[in-house]
Amino acid sequence: MADLKKIYEADGPGDAHVLRGLLEVEGIDAVIRGDDMVPLQGGSLSFVEMRTSVWVLDDDGGKYARAVEIADDYAARSQAPAQAESGAVWRCRSCGETVEEQFTACWSCGADRGRQP
Repeated sequence: MADLKKIYEADGPGDAHVLRGLLEVEGIDAVIRGDDMVPLQGGSLSFVEMRTSVWVLDDDGGKYARAVEIADDYAARSQAPAQAESGAVWRCRSCGETVEEQFTACWSCGADRGRQP
């Protein structure tokens, strides 16, 4: 059975929904996680904001690979000014994490940058 894999960490819910729309145009179903506020345990009135991200099924039909391409293209176009100021990044194709350019392996799963599937 296919698992969900994160393909994009968004700047906010609007950013995530734009990417999901681009994926749906290509016939790729996507799930947005963290686009709401979650109350702290104990019913406190304080809230914790979760990081918004876009997830797709890791399938054998090639839709996952296409989704990663779309997400990478979207990220490059929408975040180019910020990356120019803060340094370039790359996305791990194994787990979907964003990794700074100077690293050759993913900090999250250990996948080698040069051997991305």
